[in-house]
Amino acid sequence: MYRLYLFILVFPLITFSQINDQDILFEINNQPVYAEEFIRVYNKNIELINDESQKDIDNYLELYINYKLKLSDAYLKKLDEKDTYKSELDKYSKQLKSSFLTDKITEEKLILEAYDRTKQEVNVSHILIRIDEGNNDTIKSYNKVLNLRASLLNNNIDSVINTYHNGKDIIIENLGYFSAFKMIYAFENVAYRTRVGEVSMPFRTQFGYHILKVNDKRTSLGEVTVGHIMVSKKKPGAKEKIYSLYDSIAKGSNFESLAKKYSDDKNTSFKGGRLNSFSSGQLNSIEFEDMAFSLNDKNEISSPVETKLGWHIIKLYSKSKLKPIEDMKSILSNKIKRSSRSSIISNSFYQMLLDKYEVNYDNKNLKYFESIINDEYFKNSWLIPDDINENNNLITIGNRTYNFLDFATYISENQRKIKSKNKKNIVFSLYKDFINNSIVEIYKSNLENENKDFKYILKEYKEGLLLFDLMQEKIWNVASKDSIKMKKFYESNKYNYTSFEEDKGEIIGDYQDFLENNWLKKLRKENVIVINKRILKRIKKILENNE
Repeated sequence: MYRLYLFILVFPLITFSQINDQDILFEINNQPVYAEEFIRVYNKNIELINDESQKDIDNYLELYINYKLKLSDAYLKKLDEKDTYKSELDKYSKQLKSSFLTDKITEEKLILEAYDRTKQEVNVSHILIRIDEGNNDTIKSYNKVLNLRASLLNNNIDSVINTYHNGKDIIIENLGYFSAFKMIYAFENVAYRTRVGEVSMPFRTQFGYHILKVNDKRTSLGEVTVGHIMVSKKKPGAKEKIYSLYDSIAKGSNFESLAKKYSDDKNTSFKGGRLNSFSSGQLNSIEFEDMAFSLNDKNEISSPVETKLGWHIIKLYSKSKLKPIEDMKSILSNKIKRSSRSSIISNSFYQMLLDKYEVNYDNKNLKYFESIINDEYFKNSWLIPDDINENNNLITIGNRTYNFLDFATYISENQRKIKSKNKKNIVFSLYKDFINNSIVEIYKSNLENENKDFKYILKEYKEGLLLFDLMQEKIWNVASKDSIKMKKFYESNKYNYTSFEEDKGEIIGDYQDFLENNWLKKLRKENVIVINKRILKRIKKILENNE
């Protein structure tokens, strides 16, 4: 783990109206250091500096010149050519790039939407007509679901369940209350957009055609942490057993001890019956949730409640309201990335790049690829034909051209066993992914020029790695290994310390400062430093106005 020795770069919310990105603040041996970079660093570090004298712009400039002198020395010693440096930088660069391959605006909108939905729970009844995802002959299924919708409009859900539900291709059920992330996103959208008492029009997902009726909406009940003792329905006398345990608790028996000994839920019994915290709609039992949320006082014990699994006694450990969005953002962001919502962010990012670059293609070329896909593709053993014309261009993105062989190679590398054998759909899907992946690779390869935030963060890390190696070589290792010179330093300054042994840590730190100061004096003598006073004056004006 590297301990970085660096200046932290920043992206302040100020307008560089009087500074452009080519304005040079100072040069070291004709190597420019730009004003914009200095302003960014100053604005970030100013909040971290306790020494008021260092907040003075002239003083801070001297510190920054020292920083750049050290970097210049690191490059002179070719520390940037070390294999360990290159490997560490490459690993970090790849990680950093991945965080920039997204649409932050769309992600933020989805976070806000998810939080708003988390604040409200919706109670839904649901009808599903199952059809295969790749099945395009859906008129019959659509008409069937329309008839069921008419029935639901004129009858209560229990009547519709009794008449039509078969548990196979027709699923009709009450789902109870749920909030964000419990259902697939398309279903969740319709549930939250449909008014209470209304029945939605049919909509399709990968599972088939759905309609839903919104029975109620309520403010979120928050989150509970409970424990339970369960007696399985499969056991004879389950009801009598649970009431016997309930009586034991009422007489003073320890809930957790009984859970460990008697509960049939082996996932929780060893923990005294304790469950992970949950919100409404997270469990697959309306009865259990309703009882858990009806408890109000810590350590309160419920009366026995029956679910499809068996009989339960529930104990409340804690109950909390929904957290503020600031505390939820990270959790919601991770949930979004693990859900189907992530494709919305990806597609938005792809579209942003398609709008940015000039992309030229002709979909007529896809017929050729439909013709060369054979049964071997569906066995994951398809090979690129020997006679493919690699001179035929398929797509042009900016000044980069991709030919038939490029796409055929992509098809070969991404073949998989799938049920659908619709070659047209398969080729078009692969073609779309190929364009998206290609345009992302172009963007990634030029990311330092495309995105200033990325450029400065990567620059910070590059320089931090270099300075770590340099400081280790020039200062830290020298101070720790050269005990004779450090003793000599102590003898010259012993009036500042109690004794060498008692103040050894402080002496090492002071000796490192002594070595660094001498080294910087040497660097200033050996290098030519030229400051642009006119640009410095402008910087002072900008920074003073920004205070």
